[in-house]
Amino acid sequence: MAFVNADGSRMVALVVGSGFRGCHLGMFERMCELGMSTVVVADEGSWAHEMEVTGVVHRVVVVPGLEQRPQEAELADVVVDALRAASIDNVTGAYNLINWYLPLTALVAERLGVVTNSYDAVRRCAFKNETRKCLVASGLESWQSFPCSTKQDIEQAAGQIVFPAIFKPARGTASIGVVKVFSAEEAVKVFLEQRAARTYIQDEVFLLEEYIDGPEFGVEIVMQQGRDLFCSVMDADKQSHGQFFQGTGRSFPTVHGHVVEALVASHCVASVHALGLTTGVFDLDVRYSPRCGVRILEVNARMGGGSVQRMHKHVYGMDLVELHLQTCMGISVGHLADRRPLEPSVCYEAGWVESPYSGVVSGIGIDAFTERLRSMFRENPHVLEFVPFCADGDAINGYNVSGLPDSLVLVFTKGAEKSLAQQHLAGALRAAEERIADLVEPDASPAPRKKKASAEAVVVAAVGTAMICTAAVLTHRMFWSSR
Repeated sequence: MAFVNADGSRMVALVVGSGFRGCHLGMFERMCELGMSTVVVADEGSWAHEMEVTGVVHRVVVVPGLEQRPQEAELADVVVDALRAASIDNVTGAYNLINWYLPLTALVAERLGVVTNSYDAVRRCAFKNETRKCLVASGLESWQSFPCSTKQDIEQAAGQIVFPAIFKPARGTASIGVVKVFSAEEAVKVFLEQRAARTYIQDEVFLLEEYIDGPEFGVEIVMQQGRDLFCSVMDADKQSHGQFFQGTGRSFPTVHGHVVEALVASHCVASVHALGLTTGVFDLDVRYSPRCGVRILEVNARMGGGSVQRMHKHVYGMDLVELHLQTCMGISVGHLADRRPLEPSVCYEAGWVESPYSGVVSGIGIDAFTERLRSMFRENPHVLEFVPFCADGDAINGYNVSGLPDSLVLVFTKGAEKSLAQQHLAGALRAAEERIADLVEPDASPAPRKKKASAEAVVVAAVGTAMICTAAVLTHRMFWSSR
């Protein structure tokens, strides 16, 4: 649909904060395709200026120091003043995909009088300690979770919690800084290291909390004017890199059956209502444990990143960017109440191409590398697409070093059974890794170590779980056919 006003003029979308290139997942280009006039508030020297030159965005309004300043009321006033000085006075809605800027975006939207979630609700999601406090007070969850700002705080918390435990920043994204710790001494050590490394954030709060065992799910909820209109539940297990965690991509349908799917969905819907969210596409990371039931790991007051957007396009035929924009612009999305999977009998997988060593993206270039993969699998209808997720010249971490490897290409596959979709994914990932030397020039890092979850391991896991996957798919088909 075209985003135009009653008088035929284009609707104006405001994006506060440009962030880095990869985090927007083609959002600006999609907004341009939809006919929107996009205004970006950015820091000096932002890459957003390139999009202004090419016409992808209508205008970039510069606010010096935007990236470094506390994202609070004073900065919101500065942003509004800058917009007025630039004669930007017809904003229809505000939109963002970056966690860091979500509270500021809500403040600015409130001042401009456009549709938004309240600043208080967005802040409760941005800070996980406030999320925990709200959900506990609402009677939805109970947690062993201790906010820590000082060494004394972490020492006291470590004396009360059961190990292993999870240490994380209260305000973070993409599992950065999330560490599984196994003793009080290790918890204190990690706290001191992270506090020293994150001095750019004032009054940083960290959490030491219980480790929730059990499978992880990614949940997307669409709301408008306080009504929950759509909820999807997909498997979203994380891959462990030593003590660190990284998402491996969404998987549909869940292998855990429609009873767990329904429990997760109802809990997440109740949680976003309790947090005070009312409008938009929201992304939740959730675990289900037989010991304690459903637990919300985090709530993002934005649509999910990574594989989420395209997975929903494949499974449901939904454009989450367009839907989020519609909710922000006050355009009805009530039709979503009846949305079902396009093909309930088909299974989908998503995964990441990673490098076995660290280096620089160069060689034939990411576009040519991705096109080569597409050509190799063009005759295979089960390999749906390859999406580049880095840029030429990027310095990337391989899985030969500690910490999290960088994702280079996103891959989507499908199959009549989950095990078949996983086998197609493993084959595509293996083919990409075998040709990684064409893309990544190695640096002088240590010799590659064996990857914890290689493409071959995906095949083994697929075969080993074929029976439970098949049963889960049949249960899922029965679940959707009965709704």
